[in-house]
Amino acid sequence: MALAQEDIEFIKVHIGDWLTEQSLGKPPALYEIKLRERMVRVEEELKH
Repeated sequence: MALAQEDIEFIKVHIGDWLTEQSLGKPPALYEIKLRERMVRVEEELKH
């Protein structure tokens, strides 16, 4: 099933808001833990 052009435009317009809602909807402690885990993974990749 392919997306119609109007569907793609709708997604482009709203994706920023959706991502913000997802990030802000999580408890701050959980968000911070996930952020730290991602930072560690990036650091490990940079070492290699």
